[in-house]
Amino acid sequence: MFEPGASQAAGLRAALPAGGASLVPLASPAQPVQAFDWLCTLAAELQAAGQPVAVIDGTAAETGAPLGLLHALNDPSVAHLGHPADHPEWLVMPGAQGLGSLVSTAAVAGAGAALSRLLAPFAAGVLVLLFAAPVTLVSLLGGLPAHALVPVIAQPQAAIDTYATAKLLHLHGLRPVLAPATLQGPLAQTTASVVDCAHRHLGAELAVWPAATWASRLPDAALTRPDIQAWGSAAASAAPAAPALWS
Repeated sequence: MFEPGASQAAGLRAALPAGGASLVPLASPAQPVQAFDWLCTLAAELQAAGQPVAVIDGTAAETGAPLGLLHALNDPSVAHLGHPADHPEWLVMPGAQGLGSLVSTAAVAGAGAALSRLLAPFAAGVLVLLFAAPVTLVSLLGGLPAHALVPVIAQPQAAIDTYATAKLLHLHGLRPVLAPATLQGPLAQTTASVVDCAHRHLGAELAVWPAATWASRLPDAALTRPDIQAWGSAAASAAPAAPALWS
């Protein structure tokens, strides 16, 4: 229980059966507030399709919150979070400190162990949307075969920032997916520009999931509690340093 990156709660939950909750990482922009409408639309689309949802806002401090991620990770009495009967809309948890703890777990025991620890407090069937900075996502999940959604939103230098995020995720073994709320007007141009840059500079064919497909695609693409040994080996082989963001 005194090993770095571990906790008593993590040990007590180790006997939980495989399966349960699942996770989709979402890359926040440099100014997270710019993507909050996008995030709410995503959660609403999933819930309208009958998918229980919980949101971890890794950009939000946990100080003063009634229940933050760090508390949920360290308190074994916290369980079944996100159950629809308890949350008629969706649960939103601040998670900056909790994610810091999970990044430490990933550094010591591998990304698979960190992911298993993250999902342990949530109810079976809940889809956890992890909204966090791209650097945090690669530190936590680098090397895992995870689809990571990249919001395509109206913001200054949208194409540059979106491409930089997709590149960072791609070069750390994740699978960036562009997720525009609409494929009309400027967002369509931004999406096409990022796809073209990724093809020419990275040799990567980025997937594009418009809003109408989120509810059907995300549950199938989500990460579940992994085979920790296999995924830990994959994480260990991931690139250790963040590359330049534009090429």
